[in-house]
Amino acid sequence: MTMLMLSLHATLGLLLNLLRLLKAAADECDVVDAKHQWNWDPYSNHHQCNIQRITQTELKRRFGALGVPNLYPYPLVIVPDGGSNNKQARNEHFANLTMKEHLPLNFPPAFNVTLTGSDSLSSHRRTIPLKQYLYEITNNNGGETYPDQLGNQTWYLFGETHSGEWANFLQQYNLPPCHSCTQMHYHQSLIALSFGIGNVGSGVQWHTHGPGFSETIHGRKHWVLYPPGNRPNYNLNYASRHWMEYTYPSLENWTAHDFEREHQNHEQFLHQWHRRSLDSSSDRKQAATSYSMDDSEGPSMKKPWECTINAGEMLYFPDQWHHATINNSPYTVFVSSFTSEHE
Repeated sequence: MTMLMLSLHATLGLLLNLLRLLKAAADECDVVDAKHQWNWDPYSNHHQCNIQRITQTELKRRFGALGVPNLYPYPLVIVPDGGSNNKQARNEHFANLTMKEHLPLNFPPAFNVTLTGSDSLSSHRRTIPLKQYLYEITNNNGGETYPDQLGNQTWYLFGETHSGEWANFLQQYNLPPCHSCTQMHYHQSLIALSFGIGNVGSGVQWHTHGPGFSETIHGRKHWVLYPPGNRPNYNLNYASRHWMEYTYPSLENWTAHDFEREHQNHEQFLHQWHRRSLDSSSDRKQAATSYSMDDSEGPSMKKPWECTINAGEMLYFPDQWHHATINNSPYTVFVSSFTSEHE
């Protein structure tokens, strides 16, 4: 009897341990599945790209050695020659400096950074050590920014990198290929650089400003844009992932005609640029502001211009286009170049 009781007790113990293991496995599956329950999943590798992509060689073939002309009226994605095998050739040295373990070595040991809120107005500021920020984006909320987090409570390193330390550091970044991106423009303060780091799901809500470029150094960054006449509806108190989760899925997909129209607009601009038929900046701005995918003013019922910008790629954003960004990687590093373009 005693042996039987001991055997039953041992068997019961094994069953209880098995149940605990099964529960732990189920809980782990729930955590993994949670990443796939969003309407818009930042981890996905299959997001839409309806913006024209062009290699640096093709860009210079079209517009000359300086690259993108002033006041180009449409978004453009510039990718490195050689594709994924040559991702960091332009800024390979800068990419090495900005690896997570290397970045703090470029600054004093107790170097502080100023963070901004991710709402549309970037309305709040917070100053903490750089090393603390790198720790927080990796560990807080599991290293992810969620759709329902308020933008003014979602801290983001971007836009406040204009101190002497940042200026010295950013001198090691190679400027984008454009007519207003030469070293002369840089030394005359006609181009401003801004450095940014974010985790999965972080980003800035819809806003507008002048033209420029954003190059992804590490990770992936998704961009959404609308022409000046199509200001989208959004809640300015939230970060951009809120809009992607609750508004984006209800919008209409682009049609084959829309894609063809986008292609034709770039071809038409190239033809006009070579003929110099658009001979004033006001004409070029009109070319941009008059273009709407559904020929209407106000919020569009169609999905925006969009593309995920991978490491080594850059996006040109036209003057006064509405845009928002969402980072897709746990450690997303990027540099934005704000240009002073004129004809």
